[in-house]
Amino acid sequence: MRKFCLTSLALVLAVAVSIACSSAQTQSSAQPASYGFRQRAVIELQSAQKEIVALAQAMPQEKYTWRPAEGVRSVAEVYLHITAANYGLTALAGVPPKAGFKFQGFEKSTTDKAQIVQQLNDSFEYAENGISKLTDADLLKPVKFQTYSNAGDIVLHIVAHAHEHLGQSIAYARTNGVVPPWTAERQAAQAAQPAQAPKQ
Repeated sequence: MRKFCLTSLALVLAVAVSIACSSAQTQSSAQPASYGFRQRAVIELQSAQKEIVALAQAMPQEKYTWRPAEGVRSVAEVYLHITAANYGLTALAGVPPKAGFKFQGFEKSTTDKAQIVQQLNDSFEYAENGISKLTDADLLKPVKFQTYSNAGDIVLHIVAHAHEHLGQSIAYARTNGVVPPWTAERQAAQAAQPAQAPKQ
């Protein structure tokens, strides 16, 4: 009888453990997979950085004061505007502000090509590093800026802003006879390919 009771108890425990494991697995599979929002934002910023900096390097120094019309930002001012936004918007999202950076008059602070290229790279790296360290809780923190209500909205705007001015910079370059470097590379690669014999 004692042996029977012990066997029954062991069986009950085994069933209980099995049910508990099955329940845990069900709950785990029911949880939606998380999306790497910060990681994706950083990848998009790195892509924008690569092309904006490539354009800035391809534009001749003498074109940095060119503007399409009076009252519209010049080439240099567009690049400095991107730089200022990377610093300002990222800080607004909760990242510690860039030490020593001042917005007042920054867009007109220089037309030196080498300096502007360096500032672009520095500002993108600041934004990318800062965004990558934000937590989910940080992204939900309330922010009062235009129509944006939280830090996550600001991060999304940083990405959109960079790509918006990438498009503007491409138009500026094309207008001044500068082919975007990635397009020039693709065209050169296509031209280097041997001509295919016509099909019989």
